[in-house]
This record gives sequence, structure tokens and C-alpha cells, in this order.
Amino acid sequence: MAKIEYKRLTRGRSRGMFAVALMSRTSLWLGPDHLLFVDSNGYAETYKRFYFRDIQAFVVQRTSAATTTNIVLTVLLVLALVPALAAQNMGGKVFCFTLAGLFALIMLVNLLLGQTCRCFLRTAVQTEQLPPLNRVRGAQKVFARLRPLIAAAQGGELTAPMISDRMREQVQSASVAMAVENDPGIPPRLVP
Repeated sequence: MAKIEYKRLTRGRSRGMFAVALMSRTSLWLGPDHLLFVDSNGYAETYKRFYFRDIQAFVVQRTSAATTTNIVLTVLLVLALVPALAAQNMGGKVFCFTLAGLFALIMLVNLLLGQTCRCFLRTAVQTEQLPPLNRVRGAQKVFARLRPLIAAAQGGELTAPMISDRMREQVQSASVAMAVENDPGIPPRLVP
């Protein structure tokens, strides 16, 4: 059996907030004709292959997790700065300023990482959430890398006019089917 070479698209990330305690990690890998999603819980790994020819869409849903985190960190920063400014002894000031600096550093890193999101990959039979893609900037980089590979596997990228023509055809065929269903004078037609 030939060995398949994979290139890592994302580093291992936890599936959710509480997944860190369970050692659950997910990552994305690029294969020659597919995308490999690896889900590891510390004891076992699950692999899902998404062939480029089967991928229908990538969906990016922006979330407010980064904003919420920054608000909480700002409150904690203020709560650490107030006693630091009011403290009389040097040890208390150093401790509170260090704590405030830690909160400020975490907030700065969160700001630099950018907007958070949830990403989904859609095929004809399923929609799978991709937890490794949890920042908009990272998701855009991965999708930009995958777009030409998917277009090549599916025979070219669809343009906006091509999409609107296909949608118009589907709507027209659906309306004809509804007209045939609703008219008792027209005998039903068998579709092969």
C-alpha cells in the first residue's frame, strides 16, 4: 500500500472549552485529493476524509467569543489595577501590577489573533464543524489554499452568472413540478 504524504493545515486545537480537560484535540491535514480531519481524545483517533470532488461549501459563522473574552479581561484588568494603585505596601503593588500585566498581555494576544468564528464543511451527505478553524484570518488562509484544489477536482470554479443560471433552472424545474402536481388534468409523469 502506497504511503500518502500529508501537509498540516492547522495545529491541534481543543474541540471546546471543556475539551482541554479531556485531552481532546482536532487538526486538519491536506492530502493529494482530500482533506483529512483528525479528532483525538488522548486514547483514540478518528479520521474523516473529505474528498475535494465532494465538498460543496465552506461556511464561516462569526462569533463574539473574542469580544466577550476581551470584555472579561478588561474587567479583570481594572479590578487588578484599582488595588495596585491603592496599595500601601510594595509587595501588594508588585503583585497587583503583575496580575494586571498578565491580563493585559492575554487581551493583547486575543486582539492580535482577530475575530473568532465557527467553520463548517458541507458535502452532499453531511455538514461537519471544523474546530481547528476558530479564527477568521486562519480560516480564510486555509480556504484560499483549498479553493484551487477543489476547483480543479470539480472541473473549474463556478462564476456568479453560472451560479445564478443554475439556481434559476432549479427554481423553474421546481415550479413546473408543482404545477403538474396541482393540476389534476395532467397525468403524472414518471421521471427515470
